[in-house]
Amino acid sequence: MKFKGLGWLLLLLLAWFVFFVIATLAWTAGVGWALGVLGVVWGTFLLADVKQWVPLRDLAWAAGVGFGLSVVRWLEVPIDSVSGMARWLVLGGYALCLAFFALIAPALLGLLAQRFRPPAEPEPPAGLPVEAPASPEMLRRWDPKD
Repeated sequence: MKFKGLGWLLLLLLAWFVFFVIATLAWTAGVGWALGVLGVVWGTFLLADVKQWVPLRDLAWAAGVGFGLSVVRWLEVPIDSVSGMARWLVLGGYALCLAFFALIAPALLGLLAQRFRPPAEPEPPAGLPVEAPASPEMLRRWDPKD
């Protein structure tokens, strides 16, 4: 991710908060709505990664983190009434959930996007002149007459 300044960081925090609220509302509406929101977020991430639109990819990443926090909120277990070890296990589960949505899922989606990305154009050798490809008009004029 590229953070170009405080404004970009604030925009990412705003995206995180907005998608946290949207995903929390989707969880209250039903699992289908929540999976739909997740599909939109991950679909946007894949599209932005394939097209190499870095700002949109960063916003989709922040939205995915917001969705991960809404999953933690939806799975909230009352840990005040459990023993010390169980409390640490629940908190570790929350950390694993956040690590999945912040690190693992974007990495897997990035690997998937690499398969769909068109191959990069080869760089011309340094220092050598490169002839521009012929335009359709030039090809029409130069076409051999049989």
